[in-house]
Amino acid sequence: KSEVVERMGEVLLEAGITEVTVLRNARVPVVKFVHPATSTKCDVTVNNRLACVNTKLLRDYAAIDPRMRQLVYIVKFWAKRRQVNEAYRGTLSSYCYVLMCIHLLQQRSPPVLPCLQAIEPPTFKCTVGNYCCDYCDDLPSLAGYGQRNTESLGELVWAFFEYWAWRHDYNKSVISIRTGGFLSKAEKEWTKRVGSERHLICIEDPFEVTHDLGRVVDKASITELRKEFERAARILRGQSSPLQKLFEEYSSNGG
Repeated sequence: KSEVVERMGEVLLEAGITEVTVLRNARVPVVKFVHPATSTKCDVTVNNRLACVNTKLLRDYAAIDPRMRQLVYIVKFWAKRRQVNEAYRGTLSSYCYVLMCIHLLQQRSPPVLPCLQAIEPPTFKCTVGNYCCDYCDDLPSLAGYGQRNTESLGELVWAFFEYWAWRHDYNKSVISIRTGGFLSKAEKEWTKRVGSERHLICIEDPFEVTHDLGRVVDKASITELRKEFERAARILRGQSSPLQKLFEEYSSNGG
Protein backbone atom coordinates (compact mmCIF):
# COMPACT_ATOMS: atom_id res chain seq x y z
CA LYS A 1 0.00 0.00 0.00
CA SER A 2 2.82 2.40 0.84
CA GLU A 3 4.40 1.98 -2.58
CA VAL A 4 1.04 2.41 -4.32
CA VAL A 5 0.18 5.67 -2.53
CA GLU A 6 3.68 6.97 -3.24
CA ARG A 7 3.19 6.28 -6.94
CA MET A 8 -0.24 7.92 -6.81
CA GLY A 9 1.38 11.01 -5.36
CA GLU A 10 3.84 11.08 -8.24
CA VAL A 11 1.03 10.73 -10.78
CA LEU A 12 -0.89 13.62 -9.20
CA LEU A 13 2.19 15.83 -9.30
CA GLU A 14 2.78 14.87 -12.94
CA ALA A 15 -0.82 15.91 -13.64
CA GLY A 16 -0.08 19.41 -12.38
CA ILE A 17 -1.61 19.17 -8.90
CA THR A 18 0.75 20.96 -6.54
CA GLU A 19 -0.64 20.51 -3.00
CA VAL A 20 0.16 16.81 -2.70
CA THR A 21 1.16 15.15 0.60
CA VAL A 22 2.00 11.44 0.72
CA LEU A 23 1.70 9.86 4.19
CA ARG A 24 3.21 6.48 3.44
CA ASN A 25 3.97 5.69 7.10
CA ALA A 26 0.50 6.54 8.38
CA ARG A 27 -1.58 3.82 10.03
CA VAL A 28 -3.52 3.74 6.74
CA PRO A 29 -1.21 5.08 3.99
CA VAL A 30 -2.89 8.01 2.28
CA VAL A 31 -2.36 10.65 -0.40
CA LYS A 32 -3.76 14.06 0.50
CA PHE A 33 -4.26 16.70 -2.17
CA VAL A 34 -6.37 19.72 -3.03
CA HIS A 35 -8.54 19.67 -6.16
CA PRO A 36 -7.36 22.84 -7.95
CA ALA A 37 -10.67 23.83 -9.56
CA THR A 38 -12.79 23.64 -6.40
CA SER A 39 -10.17 23.85 -3.58
CA THR A 40 -11.69 20.64 -2.18
CA LYS A 41 -9.39 18.69 0.14
CA CYS A 42 -9.17 15.03 -0.92
CA ASP A 43 -7.76 11.88 0.69
CA VAL A 44 -7.07 8.71 -1.32
CA THR A 45 -6.34 5.34 0.24
CA VAL A 46 -5.95 1.88 -1.29
CA ASN A 47 -8.13 -1.16 -0.59
CA ASN A 48 -9.52 0.32 2.63
CA ARG A 49 -12.80 -1.61 2.78
CA LEU A 50 -13.53 -0.57 6.36
CA ALA A 51 -13.60 3.08 5.26
CA CYS A 52 -16.30 2.20 2.71
CA VAL A 53 -18.51 0.71 5.45
CA ASN A 54 -17.82 3.70 7.70
CA THR A 55 -18.90 6.01 4.89
CA LYS A 56 -22.16 4.10 4.47
CA LEU A 57 -22.85 4.32 8.22
CA LEU A 58 -22.32 8.10 8.23
CA ARG A 59 -24.47 8.53 5.14
CA ASP A 60 -27.28 6.54 6.76
CA TYR A 61 -27.11 8.68 9.90
CA ALA A 62 -27.24 11.83 7.77
CA ALA A 63 -30.37 10.57 6.02
CA ILE A 64 -32.31 10.29 9.30
CA ASP A 65 -32.36 13.99 10.22
CA PRO A 66 -31.18 16.97 8.13
CA ARG A 67 -29.74 18.70 11.20
CA MET A 68 -26.87 16.23 11.31
CA ARG A 69 -25.48 17.24 7.92
CA GLN A 70 -25.95 20.92 8.77
CA LEU A 71 -24.23 20.60 12.15
CA VAL A 72 -21.34 18.66 10.62
CA TYR A 73 -20.88 21.30 7.93
CA ILE A 74 -20.68 24.10 10.50
CA VAL A 75 -18.31 22.23 12.83
CA LYS A 76 -16.01 21.17 9.99
CA PHE A 77 -15.92 24.70 8.58
CA TRP A 78 -15.09 26.06 12.04
CA ALA A 79 -12.33 23.44 12.46
CA LYS A 80 -10.83 24.36 9.10
CA ARG A 81 -10.88 28.09 9.84
CA ARG A 82 -9.35 27.57 13.28
CA GLN A 83 -6.75 25.06 11.96
CA VAL A 84 -7.75 22.15 14.21
CA ASN A 85 -8.70 19.65 11.49
CA GLU A 86 -5.57 17.72 10.50
CA ALA A 87 -4.87 14.41 12.25
CA TYR A 88 -1.40 14.19 10.73
CA ARG A 89 -0.57 17.51 12.42
CA GLY A 90 -1.77 16.33 15.83
CA THR A 91 -5.36 17.60 15.80
CA LEU A 92 -8.61 15.83 14.88
CA SER A 93 -9.64 14.49 11.48
CA SER A 94 -12.87 15.44 9.72
CA TYR A 95 -14.08 11.91 10.47
CA CYS A 96 -13.62 12.55 14.21
CA TYR A 97 -15.72 15.69 14.03
CA VAL A 98 -18.51 13.79 12.25
CA LEU A 99 -18.55 11.16 15.01
CA MET A 100 -18.57 13.89 17.66
CA CYS A 101 -21.62 15.47 16.00
CA ILE A 102 -23.45 12.14 15.73
CA HIS A 103 -22.72 11.40 19.39
CA LEU A 104 -24.04 14.79 20.47
CA LEU A 105 -27.27 14.21 18.52
CA GLN A 106 -27.66 10.75 20.09
CA GLN A 107 -27.29 12.36 23.53
CA ARG A 108 -29.89 15.11 23.15
CA SER A 109 -33.13 14.74 25.09
CA PRO A 110 -35.15 13.65 23.24
CA PRO A 111 -32.51 12.29 20.85
CA VAL A 112 -32.14 13.61 17.31
CA LEU A 113 -30.45 10.41 16.11
CA PRO A 114 -30.77 6.77 17.21
CA CYS A 115 -27.89 4.37 17.79
CA LEU A 116 -27.99 2.28 14.61
CA GLN A 117 -25.64 -0.40 15.94
CA ALA A 118 -27.87 -1.01 18.97
CA ILE A 119 -31.10 -1.57 17.02
CA GLU A 120 -32.08 -5.23 16.66
CA PRO A 121 -32.14 -7.02 14.35
CA PRO A 122 -29.39 -5.57 12.14
CA THR A 123 -30.52 -5.19 8.53
CA PHE A 124 -27.03 -4.54 7.14
CA LYS A 125 -24.66 -7.42 7.79
CA CYS A 126 -21.02 -7.17 6.90
CA THR A 127 -17.68 -8.40 8.20
CA VAL A 128 -14.44 -6.72 7.16
CA GLY A 129 -11.41 -8.70 8.30
CA ASN A 130 -11.99 -9.33 11.99
CA TYR A 131 -14.50 -6.52 12.39
CA CYS A 132 -18.24 -7.02 12.63
CA CYS A 133 -19.93 -4.11 10.88
CA ASP A 134 -23.59 -5.07 11.38
CA TYR A 135 -26.15 -2.36 12.03
CA CYS A 136 -29.72 -1.33 11.24
CA ASP A 137 -29.95 0.49 7.91
CA ASP A 138 -33.74 0.23 7.61
CA LEU A 139 -34.12 3.97 7.06
CA PRO A 140 -37.86 3.97 6.20
CA SER A 141 -38.61 2.59 9.67
CA LEU A 142 -36.61 5.48 11.18
CA ALA A 143 -38.26 8.27 9.18
CA GLY A 144 -39.08 11.19 11.46
CA TYR A 145 -37.06 9.71 14.33
CA GLY A 146 -35.82 13.09 15.59
CA GLN A 147 -39.08 15.03 15.23
CA ARG A 148 -39.79 15.08 18.96
CA ASN A 149 -36.62 17.10 19.39
CA THR A 150 -37.43 20.66 18.33
CA GLU A 151 -34.00 22.21 18.90
CA SER A 152 -32.87 24.55 16.16
CA LEU A 153 -29.57 24.20 14.36
CA GLY A 154 -28.27 27.19 16.33
CA GLU A 155 -29.15 25.51 19.63
CA LEU A 156 -27.36 22.34 18.54
CA VAL A 157 -24.24 24.25 17.50
CA TRP A 158 -24.20 25.87 20.95
CA ALA A 159 -24.72 22.46 22.59
CA PHE A 160 -21.77 21.00 20.66
CA PHE A 161 -19.28 23.65 21.69
CA GLU A 162 -20.62 23.99 25.22
CA TYR A 163 -20.23 20.23 25.72
CA TRP A 164 -16.66 20.01 24.43
CA ALA A 165 -15.64 23.24 26.19
CA TRP A 166 -16.96 22.55 29.67
CA ARG A 167 -18.84 19.27 30.09
CA HIS A 168 -16.75 16.47 28.61
CA ASP A 169 -14.63 14.54 31.11
CA TYR A 170 -11.34 14.38 29.21
CA ASN A 171 -9.70 12.36 32.00
CA LYS A 172 -12.17 9.48 32.09
CA SER A 173 -14.65 9.42 29.19
CA VAL A 174 -14.71 7.84 25.74
CA ILE A 175 -17.48 8.80 23.33
CA SER A 176 -18.99 5.88 21.42
CA ILE A 177 -21.60 6.15 18.67
CA ARG A 178 -21.54 2.32 18.61
CA THR A 179 -23.26 2.28 22.01
CA GLY A 180 -24.87 5.70 21.76
CA GLY A 181 -23.26 6.67 25.05
CA PHE A 182 -20.01 6.81 26.98
CA LEU A 183 -17.38 4.25 27.91
CA SER A 184 -14.59 4.69 30.41
CA LYS A 185 -10.95 4.99 29.44
CA ALA A 186 -10.20 2.32 32.03
CA GLU A 187 -12.46 -0.31 30.43
CA LYS A 188 -10.95 0.45 27.01
CA GLU A 189 -7.43 0.37 28.52
CA TRP A 190 -6.80 3.82 27.06
CA THR A 191 -5.25 5.33 30.17
CA LYS A 192 -1.54 5.26 29.26
CA ARG A 193 0.60 6.53 26.44
CA VAL A 194 1.89 3.75 24.15
CA GLY A 195 4.67 4.93 21.86
CA SER A 196 3.42 8.00 20.02
CA GLU A 197 -0.22 7.17 20.81
CA ARG A 198 -1.83 9.20 23.57
CA HIS A 199 -5.40 9.10 24.81
CA LEU A 200 -6.05 12.73 25.73
CA ILE A 201 -9.38 12.89 23.86
CA CYS A 202 -10.96 9.50 23.25
CA ILE A 203 -13.27 8.78 20.31
CA GLU A 204 -14.04 5.12 19.64
CA ASP A 205 -14.18 3.99 16.03
CA PRO A 206 -17.66 2.47 15.55
CA PHE A 207 -16.36 -0.75 13.96
CA GLU A 208 -12.65 -1.00 14.75
CA VAL A 209 -13.39 -0.68 18.43
CA THR A 210 -9.79 -1.01 19.61
CA HIS A 211 -8.95 2.16 17.67
CA ASP A 212 -9.01 5.49 19.51
CA LEU A 213 -9.37 8.09 16.79
CA GLY A 214 -8.10 10.78 19.15
CA ARG A 215 -4.83 8.96 19.81
CA VAL A 216 -2.85 11.35 17.56
CA VAL A 217 -3.63 14.40 19.71
CA ASP A 218 -0.61 15.34 21.81
CA LYS A 219 -0.33 17.55 24.91
CA ALA A 220 0.21 20.78 23.00
CA SER A 221 -2.62 19.98 20.59
CA ILE A 222 -5.18 19.08 23.27
CA THR A 223 -4.43 22.38 25.02
CA GLU A 224 -4.97 24.26 21.77
CA LEU A 225 -8.08 22.24 20.90
CA ARG A 226 -9.74 22.83 24.26
CA LYS A 227 -8.88 26.52 24.02
CA GLU A 228 -10.64 26.63 20.66
CA PHE A 229 -13.74 24.83 21.99
CA GLU A 230 -13.89 27.32 24.88
CA ARG A 231 -13.37 30.28 22.56
CA ALA A 232 -16.26 29.10 20.37
CA ALA A 233 -18.55 28.51 23.36
CA ARG A 234 -17.79 31.94 24.82
CA ILE A 235 -18.48 33.64 21.48
CA LEU A 236 -21.79 31.81 21.06
CA ARG A 237 -22.83 32.58 24.63
CA GLY A 238 -21.82 36.23 24.63
CA GLN A 239 -22.62 37.68 21.21
CA SER A 240 -25.95 38.29 19.50
CA SER A 241 -24.39 37.93 16.01
CA PRO A 242 -21.54 35.50 16.64
CA LEU A 243 -20.85 33.86 13.27
CA GLN A 244 -18.25 36.25 11.88
CA LYS A 245 -16.19 36.02 15.06
CA LEU A 246 -16.75 32.26 15.40
CA PHE A 247 -15.40 31.58 11.91
CA GLU A 248 -12.60 34.12 12.06
CA GLU A 249 -9.49 32.59 10.51
CA TYR A 250 -6.88 31.49 13.01
CA SER A 251 -3.77 33.64 13.23
CA SER A 252 -0.67 32.62 15.15
CA ASN A 253 -0.32 36.28 16.12
CA GLY A 254 -3.10 35.92 18.63
CA GLY A 255 -6.30 34.87 17.24
